[in-house]
Amino acid sequence: MTSSRPRVVPLWDDVRTSWLYALGFSILAILIIGVAFISNVIGASRVSGWDKILPFGLPLIILGYFVAGTLAGTAFWVLRPVRRWLIGWMLTGFVIAALVYGAIGIPGIIGFYFGANILDLKSAAEGWQLLPVIAGITGIFPGVPVGIYYWYQARHGRQRRLTSA
Repeated sequence: MTSSRPRVVPLWDDVRTSWLYALGFSILAILIIGVAFISNVIGASRVSGWDKILPFGLPLIILGYFVAGTLAGTAFWVLRPVRRWLIGWMLTGFVIAALVYGAIGIPGIIGFYFGANILDLKSAAEGWQLLPVIAGITGIFPGVPVGIYYWYQARHGRQRRLTSA
């Protein structure tokens, strides 16, 4: 006999999935920085600031990806009940995008204090002022449209794992 109650998904499942995204973005960041480093070595291009970017910037970027992944996975899990409706998917997209872009922006601002100006800021204050604005904008776009996309996918049975049931 089967139960009509929705399957309860553990928080760990959603956080683990988001950490896989963080790992992928971390590998991508390492590859991009590796290509830039090789370009510097062979003289194809000149990227300045390696003495600050590698020891401080890269670890901050990777940490930012995992913090963003943890926040996104937790938000995805917490917002499962509201994803029965389109507005719930839109809210999920907004919250996750705002959290992710905000969490990734924070290491860029912190890097400024260590001389690793990853975001090309004029001051740390500029970064702290821009952070909520950028998080809000990215929550709206791409967050809300991505939420609509996943609502459509879930509604048509293409993404079973994403539904709250």
